[in-house]
Amino acid sequence: MAKQVILKRLTLTNFKGLRNVAIDFNGSVTTISGKNGTGKTTVIDGFNWLLFGKDSEGNSDTKFGIKTTDKNGAFIPHIDHEVSGTFEVTDTETGETETKIFRRVLVEDWKEEVNEETGESREYLKGHHTNYYYNEMPLKTKTEYDRIVAEIIPEAVFKVITNPSYFLTLHWQTQRDMLLQMAGEITDEQVIGSNPKFARLVELLQGKTLEGYQAKIKEDRAKIEADLQRIPTRIDEVTRNTPQDLDFTALEAQLTQLQAKYDELDRAMTSAAEANRQAYQQKQGVQQQINELRTKQQNILFAAQQKANEEAHSRNSAYDSASLELATLSYLERNTNGLYEASKRRIEGDNSRAAEREQEYTKQQDETRNKWFKVNAEEFKDGEALICPLFKHGCADSNALQQYQQNQTAARETFDKDKAERLNAITKEGQKLGEQIKEQKAEAQRLENELSELESKHEKDLADIKARREAAELKKQQNPKQEARTVKGEDMPEWVELQSQIDALQVQLQAEEQHTENDQTAQLRQQRTQVQTEIDGVKAELQKKEQIEKAQKRIAELNQQKKELQKAKAQLQGKEDLLADFERAKMDEVERRVNALFRYVQFKMYRQQIENEKQVADCVCYIDGVRYADKNRAGKINAGLDVINTLCGFHKVNAPIFIDNAESVNEFIPVASQLITLVVTNGNFAVNNL
Repeated sequence: MAKQVILKRLTLTNFKGLRNVAIDFNGSVTTISGKNGTGKTTVIDGFNWLLFGKDSEGNSDTKFGIKTTDKNGAFIPHIDHEVSGTFEVTDTETGETETKIFRRVLVEDWKEEVNEETGESREYLKGHHTNYYYNEMPLKTKTEYDRIVAEIIPEAVFKVITNPSYFLTLHWQTQRDMLLQMAGEITDEQVIGSNPKFARLVELLQGKTLEGYQAKIKEDRAKIEADLQRIPTRIDEVTRNTPQDLDFTALEAQLTQLQAKYDELDRAMTSAAEANRQAYQQKQGVQQQINELRTKQQNILFAAQQKANEEAHSRNSAYDSASLELATLSYLERNTNGLYEASKRRIEGDNSRAAEREQEYTKQQDETRNKWFKVNAEEFKDGEALICPLFKHGCADSNALQQYQQNQTAARETFDKDKAERLNAITKEGQKLGEQIKEQKAEAQRLENELSELESKHEKDLADIKARREAAELKKQQNPKQEARTVKGEDMPEWVELQSQIDALQVQLQAEEQHTENDQTAQLRQQRTQVQTEIDGVKAELQKKEQIEKAQKRIAELNQQKKELQKAKAQLQGKEDLLADFERAKMDEVERRVNALFRYVQFKMYRQQIENEKQVADCVCYIDGVRYADKNRAGKINAGLDVINTLCGFHKVNAPIFIDNAESVNEFIPVASQLITLVVTNGNFAVNNL
């Protein structure tokens, strides 16, 4: 439903310096005038605080001063701070009008405190609370009050339709979102249908979103540009690594000549090879004889050294046996001490626990004995003489006295029986504890005996180990360790004889080596090696031909790849241009729809970036071609009123518009809402309904 909200009356009591001010409004234009500081803006604050608990700048009542002060600036205590307002809410579709009265009261909470020493009392301000009223009826909670206010007009809507400067000073993104909400959603399909050239987009998108397709084009373009940037580097790299072009025909002829010369030298060397082979075989025979004689020498040395080692081992058997005995005794001593310490700790621990148990049982036995004495000392107490319940003197009724005496006798018997049973139970408990004490003493004695036996055995074991150690050490002293002698071949006649035979064969071998290869064979080999080196050099140069051909082929491939990438880039550019035209058409339609909502102001919903000329989202208000931020005060107020007219139409609600510093405006544009202007004059606070 569409609503018209009219403020009929506003009363401020002890609110920001206004002690008691009541203002009546008509449904059209009301002017509140006066000097600076007379309370004009306080009226706006009171109106906002009444409905939402905030001042005109959005501050809560904990952050702006509501209280009234005296001439010295001190808060006046013990007064309530109150604003009430009467509204007429009209359903503009049915014409029905309803009066609604709201009242908000800030109440001080005072508490009395008494000084216990002096008895004097004083009051102190503990805090505040707020009372809420609707149609003169108190409400239980702020939530209920806020709900009723919101049913008339929500706070978010109230802010933008009662203050001309509020909307146009919001963040541009917030303004833009609200404007687009009012203009209605513009779909991609609507823009595509508006121009035949955009029909190709349907084929290009193929189910993708426009944003997704733009991102894909951007990604593909970046990849192509990266590949294009790498191609010159790759061509340059191939060029730099390509060998210099040579006369490969001349090189192939040179290779043929060198190969023929090499074959000729090889044939010349073949005839000399047979003579060299026979000399080589003779030399190998001499070398084999030398090797066999050296093997015999090694066998003689090994046998002699083995015999010397066995003799030394036999001489050292007593020393080694004593050393092994000492090592065994050291281990046995450590093991014996370890077992002794472990057993000793176990016995001592068991003995300590037996002593603790004996002490505990003894303590319990003492307690049991005391308990027995206490029970045994109990005595039966005879009842007092039987008193007549009627006359309050000794009873003379024989039957009653007889029954009373029988009851006393039965009670004594019961007492004696119970006492005897308890004494018997205590005695049994004491006897059991005595047995347990005796057991622990016996256990302690057994452990003492076991410890004594353990210590005796340990001393005996150590004495035995000591005697064995002294015997082993004496044996080592009597049989000192002897090293095996080192055997030398020069000391053995058979080895010396073999060495003389080897020396003779060495002289023969040297003579054979001097005549193995003559000067002609060495010269031929040197010439052939030189020719082979030249052949290898020519072949290396010829291999450059293949490298050059591969490089030329690779450069051609890269140039072809460059052409294909440039073609693909051009195709992407065409798609980007189409998308840019589409976005521009959509932006134009957005601005057309938004600006169709207003009579005086225009909004630029996009701006062009300087660095890449791309259109990006924005929201800037213009009045007659001048930015809102650069317009004078009057222009800004009328621009705000134009925006309020549109917002009221969209939200289907009109509410009082407050215009502060209204003296700067000669003429206001027409509005459908109640207008309350605040004008600075030289006079006192005054209200004038036009």
